[in-house]
Amino acid sequence: MIGRILEIFSSVQGEGIRAGEQMVFVRFTGCNLSCNYCDTPHGRHIIAGTILTVEEIINEIESHISKNKKISTIAFTGGEPLLHSELIAEIIRHFKKKGIKTYIDTNGTLCEKFRIIADDVECVAMDIKLPSANGGKEFWEEHKEFLNIAQKDIFVKVVLTEGTTLEEFERAIKLVEEINKCIPMVLQPATPVKDVGTIPPELLDNFRKIAKEKLKNIYVIPQMHKKWGVK
Repeated sequence: MIGRILEIFSSVQGEGIRAGEQMVFVRFTGCNLSCNYCDTPHGRHIIAGTILTVEEIINEIESHISKNKKISTIAFTGGEPLLHSELIAEIIRHFKKKGIKTYIDTNGTLCEKFRIIADDVECVAMDIKLPSANGGKEFWEEHKEFLNIAQKDIFVKVVLTEGTTLEEFERAIKLVEEINKCIPMVLQPATPVKDVGTIPPELLDNFRKIAKEKLKNIYVIPQMHKKWGVK
């Protein structure tokens, strides 16, 4: 089996509730969405990157792990990594035998693809994609199904821009509340990119208060790797 890989590297996790943890990152190419705040637009195209066999990918991951004994987790990212779920399943099976854990960063819209690895991945970071960032497109039903599959191993992330509306944010809160109000939610102020600005501080604080009224675990965490100056 082969896949297109944009890069494989070791660094610290820069987003979400696992920020600061050392991981090996496998960044796949290709994405089924086109978010206006995307910070890796070069990775959206399926023809980008390098074609590697599953054995080559495993060997490169193992090389990074052997150089840093503190690494115990592989993070699959993109693009949208679930476009490559069959390949990821093979990688997970290999490293599970070695006690290496796996983490996937996903847009939470490819439910059938996720089912292929749902029983084996240890941590899922799922974005709730708001319509304001995706040309008005809605993914509420896809997100609902995804959360129902993965709720025991998942946290959700909502990227907030200057264009985020109260209505869509409250719908995101309701989505999580109806499934499990204990699912952690990360409010991530967007890192400004091109013509997309971040959420104003006073509005972010208001959104945080609204979320805390409905959900048990709310965090405000920006993209820390941008602040640390690492990948």
